[in-house]
Amino acid sequence: MTLYKNWLKPSLAFVIIVFSFVIFKIISIEDFLLGLGNKQIILIFLLIILTSGIQQNLGKGFFYTLFKKTLSPFQFRLRMMLTVSGLSSMLNNTPVVAFMIPYVKNWSESNGYSASKFLIPLSFATILGGMITIVGTSTNLVLNGLIVQSGLPSLIYSDFLFLGGMVTFLGLIYLAFFSEKMLPNTTTRKESLLEHLNEYLVETKVNPSSTLIGKTIEEAGLRHLKDLFLVEIKRGERSITAVSSDRIIHSEDVLFFAGNTQSILDLINDNNGLELPDTSHLVSNGFSAMTEAVIPSGSDLVGVSLKELGFRDRYKASVISVYRKGEKVKENLGEIQLKEGDLLLLLCSKDFSKVISSRDLIVLSKSGEVQSELSFKKTLPSIISIVVLLFGIFGVVDLFLAAFIGILIMTLSKVINLNQIKSAIDVDLLIILVSALAVGVAIQKSGSATFLVQQISGIFENLSPIGAISILFLLTLGLTALITNAAAVSIMFPVAYEMGLGFGESITPYFITIAFAASADFMTPIGYQTNLMVLGPGNYKFSDYTRIGLPLTFIYSSVVISFIYLYYF
Repeated sequence: MTLYKNWLKPSLAFVIIVFSFVIFKIISIEDFLLGLGNKQIILIFLLIILTSGIQQNLGKGFFYTLFKKTLSPFQFRLRMMLTVSGLSSMLNNTPVVAFMIPYVKNWSESNGYSASKFLIPLSFATILGGMITIVGTSTNLVLNGLIVQSGLPSLIYSDFLFLGGMVTFLGLIYLAFFSEKMLPNTTTRKESLLEHLNEYLVETKVNPSSTLIGKTIEEAGLRHLKDLFLVEIKRGERSITAVSSDRIIHSEDVLFFAGNTQSILDLINDNNGLELPDTSHLVSNGFSAMTEAVIPSGSDLVGVSLKELGFRDRYKASVISVYRKGEKVKENLGEIQLKEGDLLLLLCSKDFSKVISSRDLIVLSKSGEVQSELSFKKTLPSIISIVVLLFGIFGVVDLFLAAFIGILIMTLSKVINLNQIKSAIDVDLLIILVSALAVGVAIQKSGSATFLVQQISGIFENLSPIGAISILFLLTLGLTALITNAAAVSIMFPVAYEMGLGFGESITPYFITIAFAASADFMTPIGYQTNLMVLGPGNYKFSDYTRIGLPLTFIYSSVVISFIYLYYF
């Protein structure tokens, strides 16, 4: 309930739960600390570090070479999904999505399409691709850690490859053909005057020395701006929402403009006396780069106001607009509590990139960013690292060793350094993963799993293996929609274990069932990190996920349950 209602930070909630188990002697301190030495947990962080290095090495030019402006929406969507599903089968899917969002937006906007037609397919494709291998998602690695910790044989690549490839293939076909019809065109939901704009609403102020004072809106050149629209004028306590062309501009007027980031920046730089709030402070600190960023789940920014954070000094950037679930937040920016999925429009200093952490903010785009040319020599470290990682995935070398060698290659090639390695280690994620393993042990030791399996067997007498798998899948699927994937698979692990023992068959199919079910939340934006990441940029509603995700969930579930039954029984 705490995780579902978001009453506490997930890492803190897990620690409280685990220490409650320790106090009541359900588990020992040693049981809790086992996760710190768990090979699969350490492997997760090695893969995150390696992903960060590959992402940095390839650069953004890699994606620009793949997505030409001449592609049709269908071709772009299919090529994009094939690319990210392939990448996420080997790399952490969160940075893959973060890296791709600006390209999807830029391509769609420059070609006159709505980004909302492509961003959910981007997220879903990475989720599907992550199930092709054991390293594709941290959920699989957490499950494998629980299995090894219990003294059972580790899962192997073939346990995921065939089924993961099948659901990815069918899922991408469904998304390729039905996304256009089933996803919203968000530009049609807005007022016609705001069509094709990036929908940022930014507050500007007319300073006393402005050349605009005394002129009408028409004379000031504010009526027919490119990709920009004057939405409202605030004069003292009075708000003027229907701004006519002959409206006179006064000193200290507050003008609200809606438009894309570059047009807003151009307007402020036009020396016309329009300024952002606290312009003198921004200029003195060199704040000049307009940047978009999204707040991921688990961020330290969630539930805290900008004022409490000291955001400007902490990140060397000023928030000039907050965009939440399709609407501009109009309250005092300093006082509002930030939420997961909030899209921020920032004015950043040159030091912003040095102090920002992807755990707190994921940068989506930056105006004026120059893309470097790709070369074989430059990308060679990434190519070698990916090849070594593939050797690990297919069992040629130990996977842990393969990931470690990949990081070593990146370090020796000076793609990443010690500071970047340190910044990639997310303490909150470590606490959640270690605690999730401890929760699984507690459920197993307390007898809760055995009791649940007995109740299921009692309700469904003479339960067949396919019936047991179906129930296990649906229970895990329901749980993962409410809490984190790692927590869902940890809670269901002992249930799957007891169920497998009860049927006297191989336990592996029951583990595979919960692995695939824990990564099958296509119907909500909150069940998977990447779904939440595209919520703001895509201007989606909760129902948009349900509409396109429900048929995909049915296809995915049917294939998974049928395959497991036919392959293992």
